[in-house]
Amino acid sequence: MMERRESHLTHRQPSKKASLAWLLVCTVGAALFAVIIAAQGALAHANHDPQARWFQKCGLAKTGPTPPVTTPDDIFDPIYPTSSIQKMFYGATEISNDSTKDSLLAGGTLCRFQNGTDGGNRSAYWVPALVLRDGTTAGGKQLNAYYGRGATSVDPHFIKPFPEDPDPAPPELAFKMVARDTNNSQTGVKWYCSNINGEGNNGDMRERPYNCDPKGLYPYVTANISFPQCGNGDLDTTDPQKYPVNDHISHVVYAGSGGCPSSHPIAYPRLFTTAKYNTSRGRGARLAGGADPATDFRSYFFEAWEEGRLEFYVNNCIVAGINCNSTPPAG
Repeated sequence: MMERRESHLTHRQPSKKASLAWLLVCTVGAALFAVIIAAQGALAHANHDPQARWFQKCGLAKTGPTPPVTTPDDIFDPIYPTSSIQKMFYGATEISNDSTKDSLLAGGTLCRFQNGTDGGNRSAYWVPALVLRDGTTAGGKQLNAYYGRGATSVDPHFIKPFPEDPDPAPPELAFKMVARDTNNSQTGVKWYCSNINGEGNNGDMRERPYNCDPKGLYPYVTANISFPQCGNGDLDTTDPQKYPVNDHISHVVYAGSGGCPSSHPIAYPRLFTTAKYNTSRGRGARLAGGADPATDFRSYFFEAWEEGRLEFYVNNCIVAGINCNSTPPAG
């Protein structure tokens, strides 16, 4: 009978040449993998539309100072109180001096996408009225609210919605900010002529309003102002221990060449508004109260998007790298 032998595998120490060859293979493989990942990242950035954003047209809801927006140091602008300047309020129909996010969400809105839906936006926006040379006040025609990627130094893949109130108990507080042209040249206030059917304008950007052609394609005197997009997570500047002045702006700053600074590291959508006045006569016009439209223009934002909707648009337009324009993504 043939004896069956059990085979035992023995471990042989690899040679130095084999070890070096394996090390070379691993190194090249890791480098190739890194190149593939980098290429995928570069491709993602290359395919990302620099104009990734969406916008809504918002109708005029109120004009002030009228009750109940009358107190001298109000939530809209403690530096320029309602008693000294006429304001035009767009979007939220229930805006008042004691508004909360809950009260705005419970009310209506005049902000719409192109298809007629509001998309869950109950936010309020305001700008100062424009007084013409003859002393009459130009009414508000329309305000467009744009939410976009913003500064090229900000990675759009890390943009987050504006912060929510950590305390779910009512009254729910809202994220607010006032952008004033005197705060920073980055507000980029420019005056030009535009229409209301789209984003068209005459391309002639100036420091002060001027006359537009009432029978041309762009008959409406229009102002543009950009808001900061970097925040520290605070909703507002109401904490006296943290903010010496409740200016509604210190909790946000503009992005620099290196993106958002360490003091305000969270990147929000860059909001800018275009306020279209119901006039073509801009030459010599002043802001209500006599303020200079070249230095004192300002715009206010009181955030009141329905829960989850702002995040949805941020992810499906800005983060996805798609210019949704005035048509909302499905979902």
